[in-house]
Amino acid sequence: MGADAPGKRELPPELLTSARLFCDLPEQARRMGESQHAPAHAVLTALGDILTARAPGRDGGDDVTVFDSSGIGLQNLYLGLALLKKMDVAL
Repeated sequence: MGADAPGKRELPPELLTSARLFCDLPEQARRMGESQHAPAHAVLTALGDILTARAPGRDGGDDVTVFDSSGIGLQNLYLGLALLKKMDVAL
């Protein structure tokens, strides 16, 4: 996790060519997230599409995945609440 900005790079480029790529908003991730360094043909799957079953998530435990969170507050809140619920943490 770090600040997103044009030119930012925290991951090795070969990882973005071999992993399945997920993000909060594809257009934003391509512009200022880690995914700006992914190949143009790489598919960026929005987290919202996974949560609403419009796209598949991980296929198995051996999947290599990258989640590029460039910051959308409402999605961050929803994801945090969903994780707390899954962990059975009382709110």
